[in-house]
Order: sequence, then structure tokens, then C-alpha cells
Amino acid sequence: MLPIAALALLLLAGCSANKANVCDLQYCDDVSGVSHYRGYSSTIEYPCLDFPTPQSVAVSDEPRSLARRVDDEPREFTLQEAIQTALANNEVIESGGGNAKASLRGPGGVTTVYDPGIQQSGVLFGRGRGVEAALADFDTTFNTSMMWGRSRTSSNGSAPESGVFRSGLSKRFASGSTLALNHNWNYTSPSADKYFGTVGASYRHPLLAASGVEFTRIAGPVNQAFGAITGVSQGVLIARISADISLADFEAAVRNATVDVENAYWDLYLAYRSYDTVVAAHQSAFAIWRKSATRLELRDASLPDELQARDRLYETKSGVESSLNTLYQAETELRRLIGLPLNDGTVLRPVDEPAIAEFIPDWTGSLTEGLTHRVELRRQKWNIKSLQLQLRAARSLVQPRLDFVSSYGVHGLGDPLITRSGGGSGFGSLTHDHLESWTMGLEVSVPLGFRLARSQVRNLELQLTRDTAILASQERNIAHDIATAIQDVTSAYAASQSNHKRLDAAAERVPLIEYRVQLGRETVDVVLRAQSSRADAEIAYYQQIVAYNKAIAALHLAKGTSLDNYGVYLAEGEWCPAAYGDAMLRANARTHARDAPNRVTQPPEFASSGPTGTVDLYPAGLTSSATATLLHPKTEHSPPIEPAPALEPSTDQP
Repeated sequence: MLPIAALALLLLAGCSANKANVCDLQYCDDVSGVSHYRGYSSTIEYPCLDFPTPQSVAVSDEPRSLARRVDDEPREFTLQEAIQTALANNEVIESGGGNAKASLRGPGGVTTVYDPGIQQSGVLFGRGRGVEAALADFDTTFNTSMMWGRSRTSSNGSAPESGVFRSGLSKRFASGSTLALNHNWNYTSPSADKYFGTVGASYRHPLLAASGVEFTRIAGPVNQAFGAITGVSQGVLIARISADISLADFEAAVRNATVDVENAYWDLYLAYRSYDTVVAAHQSAFAIWRKSATRLELRDASLPDELQARDRLYETKSGVESSLNTLYQAETELRRLIGLPLNDGTVLRPVDEPAIAEFIPDWTGSLTEGLTHRVELRRQKWNIKSLQLQLRAARSLVQPRLDFVSSYGVHGLGDPLITRSGGGSGFGSLTHDHLESWTMGLEVSVPLGFRLARSQVRNLELQLTRDTAILASQERNIAHDIATAIQDVTSAYAASQSNHKRLDAAAERVPLIEYRVQLGRETVDVVLRAQSSRADAEIAYYQQIVAYNKAIAALHLAKGTSLDNYGVYLAEGEWCPAAYGDAMLRANARTHARDAPNRVTQPPEFASSGPTGTVDLYPAGLTSSATATLLHPKTEHSPPIEPAPALEPSTDQP
């Protein structure tokens, strides 16, 4: 409601083009000025959430750095423990490399343990629909209403009263048919027979377009409210395939996360080895500098020798500091991937040694495993299967809509509605007067040209062709990935052998050079360069060993056997107890039902229970319909490589 002063001002202004100013408004009760104006329109607002900080952040101490070096308790950590900790702690699947910290850059695109359950419980129209939502289309619907009213049509006429009661049950069947039961009563006063009611049923069954159990399982029951819009991706089968695609995405994310954990584990191992090497080099450089400084004081050495030794001393000191910071960062990255606090008073120390035995991959076996176990292929084949089913349903719609319709009803009228004797009442008339009606016939709806239905078929055919081409491209790329991984394995092993020989030669050279320096046959420069070469050779050797183990992990990733190698499997969560009881009741009913030899009572299978050993057959794998997915590490796992002789320096010439 406008204030009185403002209303008067508007009336005086009339149709004036000048807009009223704040200063033109006068209020009779204006004693304190404006008190309800707040300039919050352009400020940044923050939501009020009562969300506790995660324990991994809340209990974390200040991280270690070059400015904060503390002697924390070492915590020995195996690779299997690291993977198990990551699977147990992370609800959001963490990743490394280029996808590191994806939850900050794009939180909507990260994978979590809740994604399969979200897909299963989805109710949106389209691919986000879950199995329960698809099955809900066949639930029986009850509706009822009661309305009272009065209508006066003239000033001198009477105002009759009316009442309407409606109630009914409707049910859709897997064949596409619909059955509806109704019970209705109308009340009109004044009238001789105030109550008129009907108890009846109606039945509709499609005969051509959108008919049959197969169509309904794929596309879902046709919704008459959508008119010409008829989707073919709302059925139980498509919802089940969408759930399997969600599980495939989840499996791929878990697989990549475990590989990232292994790479981070070996990076930390390499950081420790590199730190030990540069510390030893720094100690050697310090010993050389101290000898040079002592000899300079005794005038047994020149100043350039002492300066060169001092140069090497601070060079190694800088390397120690850089290597220590790299060690801190490698531990922090591993802690992030496995869900541990940044600093919990312990220092993670890898205890597993990298494999140094030669691993000889088999090309044919690796290619077969890759084309059988890669989850990307399984996901793409689910897409193709979904499009094949949708195309089959869409072709059913390129037909006239021919429905068989029928109805039957019993009528009653009277006043009052109910009496003890039943005579003359509305309900008594239902059972005694035999006022019946029925209808039976056919309804035909033919869109001339079928342009919408044919466009849908053509679109699905193009999508199917596209996804088939993508599948062929994926298989080619997988073959290239396996070939590249095999090349990396063999190259890393050969390089590690060469670096091992280089390390032996450099380590054997240093004491000889030091002895010649003591005899005065060599200068300090020569021994410093020999020590530097030994340190570089040792770091290069461990770098190649770590690269060799990463290459083996990459080969397992390319073959799709990473989770098996780590001893990790995916398992569906349990259903609620009532679901098991319902399934048993249905099984008992089907077991004791009468055979129908002329009807197809069991739909054909469109998925297998696991890999069959041939690359042409589709491995269904995780066809879970549960609402939760759990991760369980196995207690036993296969070794990452096959047994082979350990890496030893050979006696042949380099």
C-alpha cells in the first residue's frame, strides 16, 4: 500500500513526464530519516553452510619445508598400503598429472563413489534416468477428487447446487496397454434424482506403432500427454545400460587413480634415492674442500684449487636443498592422492623396492587382453547396444498408431445416495436397475509422411554409425598404446642396464682418481669431476629404474589389467531386505505359473556375465543394478612382472 503523501503526490503529478525525486516525497512521520536502505545489491554474498572441515585438513600440522626441518617419526609404507589407503579414504577420486586437483577447476566433472548411485536414482527425462524411475511408469496410480459448487445465472433465478466425486485406478502393462477403473458420482439439486454415478473400466491396447513388450522395455510406455513427441530412451533396458555406463566411468576413474598412486609412490622413492645421492656428493665435496683449505694454509696447494673445491661444495649444497624440497613435494603429492593429512607427525618412507628383473611382454597376449579388458571399449559397446535398441524401437513408430479401445460401465441414479433397503438410492440403482453401457472399437492416428518418426530413425542410424566408427578408432588407439608401452618397457630396461654399467665405472673411477691426487699426479679438478660424474650416474640409474616400473604400470594400463594387478575389484552394494523378498516372490510365481508355449515369456539376453576369452565378444563385466558401489582391496595380488634373472652388470664391452 502506498503511503498517503506519496499517493497525493502521484495524483497531483497526473500525466507529467517528470519523474518524482526522493526529495519531493514528504512523510508526516519522518523523524529519523531512512533506516531500511542497505547497499547490498552489488556485494559478493556467501552461503551459510554448517559444513565441518575434513579431518585430513583440520588435523594437519604445518608442512615441512626448507625453513621448517623437523625430525618426524618415519612411517614405512608399501605400495599395496598406499593403494588401499587411497581407496578407503577418498570419496572423490583423486588424480595426478594433468588432471590433478580437478575438483578445483571443474567440480562438476569429477568422479565420486556416489556417481553410480546418483545414476541409479535419477528421475530426469533422458539418459539421466535410473532403473527405478523407469519401473515407476508401471506403478498403479490412484486419483480421487470431490468438488462442491453453486451457479447463479440470473438475478431472479434459483442457484442450483452441484457436487462431483471422482476416483479411479490406472495401470500400464509391459505390453503397452492401459487399464483404468473408475467410480464417479454427480450431485445436482434441485433435481428428482439428485445422484448419478458410474462404476466402470476402460482398456486400451496398441496394435501397430509402440506395441509389444520389446518396445515398452526399450522406450517405456508412450505418454499420451506428449503428443507427437515420442522418445525411445525411457525404458528399463536403456536405464539399465545407462547404469552400466556409469559403472564403466567409475571403474576407469578408479583405475587411473591407482596408477597415479603407483607413479607418485615411485616418485617419492626416486626423491629419497636422489636425496641420498646428493647428500653423499655434498659430503665428498666437503671433504675435498677441507683438504684443499688445509693444504692452502700449509702452502701446499694453490688458491684456485681451494676456490674450485669451494665452488663444488656450494654447488652440492644447493643440490641438497633442491633435492630435499623435491622430497617434501613428492611426499605431499602422495599424501594428497591417498587422502592423508599434509603433515601428521610422520614421514612416509617407501619400503618396496622397484622391480629390476627383465620383463618381456608378449605382443599377441597383450593385444588380446587390451581388446578384452579395456573399460573404454566396454563403455562404447554399451553405447552401441543402447543405440541399437533405440533404433529398433524407433522403427516401430514408423507405422500408423492403431489402438484397440473398449469400455464398460454400470450406471445408477436416485435420491438419496444410500439407504438400508437399497431401493430408490443411487447405489441400489447400480445393482438392481441394470443400467449398463459399453463401447468397443479401433482408433487410428496417421501422421501423413511420418517425417518426425523417420527423422528419429535417421538420427539414430547416424549416431549408431558414428559410435561404431569411434569403437574402431578406440581399438586402433589401444593397439598403439600397447605398442608404445612395450617399446617404453624395453627401452627403459635397456637404459637401466647401460646406466648400471655407467654407475659401476664411475664408482670404480673415483677412488683411483683420489689415490692419484694424493700422489700428486692429478689435480683437484679431476677428482671433483669424477665425484660429480658418479653422482650423476647414480641418479640417472635410479631414474631409469623408476621409469622402468612406471612403464610396466603403463603397460598394465594399456592392457586394462591394472586393477587385477593391484588386487582391486569393484563390488555392488547390497539391496534392501524388502527387495530380496520381492524378487523371491516373483521367482516363486514364475516357477509355479502355467506354461504359455505360444508366447515369449523371457526376453533375450543382451549382455554376458564376463569376458569369454575372444576379443570379438563383448565382456559385460560390471552389470550392477545396485544403488551403491564399494571398493575392496584383495588380500592377495599377482606380482607386477614375471620372474626373471636380476639385473647384473655384464662382462661384455659397452
